[in-house]
Parts: sequence; C-alpha cells; structure tokens
Amino acid sequence: MEYDIPDIVTALGERVAAAGGELFIVGGWVRDRLMGRESWEVDLATSLSPHEVKAAMEGLGAVFDIGERFGTVGLRAEETLLEITTFRADEYAAGSRHPTVTAVSGIEEDLARRDFTINAMAYSVAPESGRLVDPYDGRGDIERGMIRTPGEPGPRMAEDPLRMMRAVRFASQLGFEIDPPLLEVLSRQSGELAGISWERRREELERVLVSDHPDFGIRVLVDTGLMDHVCPEVAAMKGVEQPRAYHRADVLEHTLLTVSYLPPDDLLRRAALFHDAGKPPTRVTEPKTMFPEHDTVSEELTRKSMRRLRYGNEDIQKTAFLVRKHMRPIHYESHWSDAAVRRLIRDCTLMRNDEVLVGPAAVLELARADIKAGNEDKIPGFLALVDELEERIEGIRAVHKVEKIRSPLDGRELMEHFGRGEGPWISEAKEYLVHLILEGELAEGDKDAAYKKLEER
Repeated sequence: MEYDIPDIVTALGERVAAAGGELFIVGGWVRDRLMGRESWEVDLATSLSPHEVKAAMEGLGAVFDIGERFGTVGLRAEETLLEITTFRADEYAAGSRHPTVTAVSGIEEDLARRDFTINAMAYSVAPESGRLVDPYDGRGDIERGMIRTPGEPGPRMAEDPLRMMRAVRFASQLGFEIDPPLLEVLSRQSGELAGISWERRREELERVLVSDHPDFGIRVLVDTGLMDHVCPEVAAMKGVEQPRAYHRADVLEHTLLTVSYLPPDDLLRRAALFHDAGKPPTRVTEPKTMFPEHDTVSEELTRKSMRRLRYGNEDIQKTAFLVRKHMRPIHYESHWSDAAVRRLIRDCTLMRNDEVLVGPAAVLELARADIKAGNEDKIPGFLALVDELEERIEGIRAVHKVEKIRSPLDGRELMEHFGRGEGPWISEAKEYLVHLILEGELAEGDKDAAYKKLEER
C-alpha cells in the first residue's frame, strides 16, 4: 500500500534512516487513510531516542519539547505540526492514571499499548516506505465496522477510564458498533469515569454531539451508565413517557431524534440535548400527563450541568438561552399581529452590547428539530407555521432591526427630566419605552413623545 505523505515527514524519514533508525506514522492518520478519509493529524513513532530525534530534525523547522520525559518531541514546519515519540510501553500501577514509560525495541510492542485496534496500526516511512504493520487486525475491524481493544478490554479501559467515552465517540464518528465484550466493560466499569476531570469528560461529550451519529453515542452513554457521570440530567430522561398526542417517543428518544435532525453545530446540538432536561422533574400525571414550566426548569438544569462540566460562561449563556426559548416559535399562530412578532424577535435574540450572540434563526432551527421529533401526524402543520413565522420575521427585519431597538431616553435624561436619582425605575421606564416602540405606539428616537408617554404613565 502506498499513500501520499507530507513532504516534511518524507524529509524527516530520510534523516532518521541516515541515523540508522526506523520511522512510522501511527494512529489516526493510518486509520483514516484506510477508510478513504482525509487526515490532518500526523503522529509518528521512531526507534531513535528523543535526543537523536532532535538532531535529525535540525533545520527542518521549529523543534520543541511537548513531553520529552515521555519520549515525545514536536516539530512545526509551516502549517504542519508533528509529534514524534520513541517506541515505548506504558505500565500503570493499580489505581494510578499516570503510566511508567519504558522504551521498547520494536513498533509492534509500541502498538500494544494503544487504546483500540483501529488506532494500533503503523505505516512505515523509513528505512522502507509503504508497509502496514497491523498486529491486532485493525484493518479487519475497519472492514467489520467494530471498535475493539488490543488484548482484554477491562484492563485497557482501567488504565485510562476516559477511553470508555472515546470508544463511544469513535463509534459515533465512524458509524461503527462496539465489540460486545468491550460494551460489557463500559457498563461494568462506568463508575471509574468519576476519577476523570470534568473538562476531559466535556471534551468527549462535545465530540459525540457533533459526530455523524450523535443519537447512537448518547444512547450508549445512557445505557451503559456512563452518562450518569457526565450529565445525570440527560440520563434521567430515559423511560420518561410523554403524551402520544404530541410525541412518538419517551423524553430520551425524543431528545436523540431532535439532536439528529440538526446539523453538526455544537451550540444547536448541545441545546437540543438539554432542551427537555426539565421534563423528568416537572412531570405530573393528574389530571393528565404534563410538564409544567419544563422550559424554565430545563434552563436551570442546563446551567447546572454545564457549570459542572466546566463550560465557559458564554457557552453556558448561549445554550441556556436557546433551551429557555425553544418553545416560543411553536406557540406562534397566524393571527398574531406584527407587534407580537416584533416582540418574539426581541425575545428570541440574545445580545451583548450591540453584538447578537444568538438570533431568532437559531431558535427557529431548534424548534423545527423539536417538531420533527414529535407526533408525526402533527409535523406538517407545525412546520408550516414555523415557516410562516420565519417569513414574517424576515419581512419585519428588512425594515427594522428590532433586536437593536433602544430606549429614546437614557438614564441621565430620565433623572434630569423627572428630578429623581438612580434606581430600578430607570430600567423599568426604558423597558416600557421599548415596549411602546415594538407595539408601534412610539417612533424610535422621538424623545418628546417618550417624555409625554412616561408622564402619562
């Protein structure tokens, strides 16, 4: 087998061969090329020591240390970043997440430490080029569409419990199944995920969410118990039934459908994951099954879960906003006045200073996915209403930038005119003036009329 490899890798291979060493491309690049996929991730393994690797790199680019004590050296040449690691074996003490690293003599010993067979392959660069080293039949597992470990899965997952989420992530990304013995280990050892940092758990969850098969991945995380240690709010959705008048599945399956109907956008899919998180705790069955105020509770649980997972404040703010507003377009009716649509535009826009962080388009997209995941008989009618609402929004925004409407009077002007000091009354007065503008009862920028309206109030 022959693949085009980056020129810098070829040049480095010549240097390594001249030094009497071996060089292999390992990991994701080999997997992706065997699947006919492009890969920009190039990791290398070599028989040379880090000191010898540095000498071979001289003049090829910027050399830097990214873990030399573990045998890894980095090279940056223009747009390409390479990581070159000396053949090694990892040994984990009981209960430790930090391996003892020892050098080994051959590539097959190095591949033995890797997480999954599809990542335990190597492509030779030097001294010969084009040979596939595949001691654990990773190529066969690619053809079978299977996530499997080199050796027994229990010890391999125990070495780094995050590998359990990685197994799910690879299956979601590639459309593969998880080998039954490995799947059993995910369930049996799911509690070990509690020892992994929240940041690392978050990163793997995000990768599942934007994968080609997020519904499969989330379902496996829930079914194995891993989700209990990532987002217990999502795990609680399983088996929570909903009225069939509006839904065709329980809360979890409805959520998975909603996620799958959205493009691989991290914000939209994350909001879809949490949009009904409030249903389990708000469910009542008398006089009929309902979820009162579930959107409000969902917003609260979204913030709680995302803070636990160490998301940034802006991500939390934007996701929670979408979750809180996801029902607004679904309540639209054709008889609404233009003023009502203007209020919706304003209500479905999250601003920071004069910047739109989340606009009505995102709210509409989430609402459409929510509708598609509901009762199939009602989908056409609800979608038609959302389409109509979108047309009206576009028509209104072509004339007025509703989301940027401001009070004609600022705080200083209000205090001077009414002879009052600072206080909550200022924001209340400004909100009232904006309301009048949205209702069409006050022109933007008309200060005289604004004073009069407030005096009358």
